[in-house]
Amino acid sequence: MPTHNRATIISMTVIASAAATLLHEGLGHGVVAWLRGAGPTELTTTHLSSLKADRWVMAGGTLVNLAVGAAALFACSRSGQHANRRYFLWLLGALNLLPGAGYFMYSGLANIGDWAALIRGLPHHLAWRIALSLFGVVLYYLSVRAIGATVAPFAPDGSAYNVAGRLPYWAGGIFQCIAGLLDPLGWRLLLIATIAAAFGGNSGLLWANVFLPQPAAKETLTVRRSPGWWITAVVFGGAYILIVGPGIRFHAH
Repeated sequence: MPTHNRATIISMTVIASAAATLLHEGLGHGVVAWLRGAGPTELTTTHLSSLKADRWVMAGGTLVNLAVGAAALFACSRSGQHANRRYFLWLLGALNLLPGAGYFMYSGLANIGDWAALIRGLPHHLAWRIALSLFGVVLYYLSVRAIGATVAPFAPDGSAYNVAGRLPYWAGGIFQCIAGLLDPLGWRLLLIATIAAAFGGNSGLLWANVFLPQPAAKETLTVRRSPGWWITAVVFGGAYILIVGPGIRFHAH
């Protein structure tokens, strides 16, 4: 049975988790806002502020996460890759897909967040909220199924899945909360955005093992010790916490 290197998995989690947030806030919201003349003013690990965000800007973050997550998971499913690279692609796919799919449920049920803002003011508002919630449930279920199927080579048994699947859940959640503590909008955003996404949105990692194929996958892969991932995580993760956490401000035109 594989003995995964925990330090490498935690390092990959830091990188993939930070990348997923930057894709959501920076590319999905920030670049779309810039292209649409919405005037981005501040980027942090929990929000992108702009002068006049429209519905495309609001939707952009989730759509980018879903697109990147699906592409990464598809690439992970291709055999013949180096085990560490393949695992990172799986992790990147999971940490993009799960919060992306979960956002529809979150906005529909709690009436908070990007998709709640997107449907605000539309006729039949309650029907839109119900539709968002139901769509989110279906999409989340399908995402967790795909995540469970593609992690199979790294999780031939429950013990291996605890390291390959559940360790990233806790490592990523703690990492995001540390960064979220520095957000200039304070603890309220930490509660409704950071914790909700990190521990709620990614909760599918806790139970994706129910979709592991039976019998176990014939191919067995191991995440091996890799100091290169450790160093990258320290540099990239540190910059994410210390620079993006307190916020990067832009001059509005």
